[in-house]
Amino acid sequence: MSWTRIGAIIQKSWYNSQRDVFRLFDIFFWPAFSLFVWGLFAGYLSQTAVGGVNILFLLLGAVILWTFFDRASKDISLAMIDELWNRNFVSLFSTPLTVGEYLVGVTVVAAIKLIISMVFMLFLASMLYGFQITSLGLYWIPAAVGLTIFGWSLSLLVQACIIRFGHTVEVFIWAIAVMIQPLSCVFYPLTALPAWAQTLALGLPSTYLFENMRTTMAGGAVRLDQLVISFSLNILYFLLSLLFFYRSFDRAKVKGNLIKNY
Repeated sequence: MSWTRIGAIIQKSWYNSQRDVFRLFDIFFWPAFSLFVWGLFAGYLSQTAVGGVNILFLLLGAVILWTFFDRASKDISLAMIDELWNRNFVSLFSTPLTVGEYLVGVTVVAAIKLIISMVFMLFLASMLYGFQITSLGLYWIPAAVGLTIFGWSLSLLVQACIIRFGHTVEVFIWAIAVMIQPLSCVFYPLTALPAWAQTLALGLPSTYLFENMRTTMAGGAVRLDQLVISFSLNILYFLLSLLFFYRSFDRAKVKGNLIKNY
């Protein structure tokens, strides 16, 4: 693996960002918009609700943690689809660049964009609503890491499907987070779901992370057994997604799907 070629992928992304300022819109606007809307809703609920739990902070914490997953599930896929739209994806691999180097490069770029978005979002949350990430204690670190890894796993799955089945699957870049959110119990406990949905939800790493978030913000202790289950599922899904991506890429090279579809 060559870090020079990985650096070239990162540098290419930087040049693209300078050329197209609307890419910054995706980094700053949507996180701010989501925070603003949910902040207003949470503020209304906190004024009408009775009890000791700070509903405003509870919902803002959920929105901020969910953004880790939402950004992670999209950014890597968008980097690949941008190359496909520009008919440059095949050209990249006509160089000595390997699949592993490409994935590391776009993942680093996605991580940088994620960090910028989250710093901006946390700044707004602090200025507008007085929310501090410390409200989650140190729990926010494993929660953020777990949700980011889960997002990357689903991103790899979507990319593999695009390579294998063509551009008709591109819609899942934006749809995957919407499809996963109801079962992840972001804004409500697992018990709010019907029995059949609870069974599905327990197969998602995100469910355990948000259940623990609510427990932590209510003053309870983090359940380590749930964290172990969540990260075990994360590792399993990430490895399976990575394997599926490599196999789809190899199959596309043999059948010429990338050239046919794009």
